[in-house]
Amino acid sequence: MYMFLPFLTALIGLVLVWFEKRIAGLGMLAITVIILIVWFRFHATNHLNISL
Repeated sequence: MYMFLPFLTALIGLVLVWFEKRIAGLGMLAITVIILIVWFRFHATNHLNISL
């Protein structure tokens, strides 16, 4: 449902790096990684019935 969010933040980070805003790009990379970790933890534990 919200899987577009990491792609959106990665795209925004890529655009920021393209315009030489490296720190903001790294910040967007960090946000993307956090979203992916939270998304994976939720879906891996609840929907796949895996104990992590």
